[in-house]
Amino acid sequence: MAYWERIRAAHAMPRRSELDPVDIPKLLPFIMLVDVLGEPLDFKFRLIGTEIDAIISDDYLGRRFSTIPHMTSGNKVWAEYETVVLRRQPLTAAVDYVGADRYVRGIRHCLMPLSADRETVDMIFVAVEIERR
Repeated sequence: MAYWERIRAAHAMPRRSELDPVDIPKLLPFIMLVDVLGEPLDFKFRLIGTEIDAIISDDYLGRRFSTIPHMTSGNKVWAEYETVVLRRQPLTAAVDYVGADRYVRGIRHCLMPLSADRETVDMIFVAVEIERR
């Protein structure tokens, strides 16, 4: 979250264009970019880091949350993303792991809003911490 705070500077949220992979090379395998879609609200995976991709049980790239049974509206993950959109503030929480990797003990994610106009959340920058045995 320190990186997000730095690039937002004095603004409510940073723009996607202000993210620079060169600044966070060690984090890249553990990040995702998720588009925020409106009317009706939905979320779509735009980028999934290699470490995250390696532990998930399906190919989520380009998919909407509404098409993934354990991520649809009304569940905890959806609610956390929706909270970030409404509050325009980062959120950190534990995530229930539903993949097949038996070495994953736990997951935490940090959801950080991005905004092209610095007012409306149109993307969420996600950093994931994977705890392994």
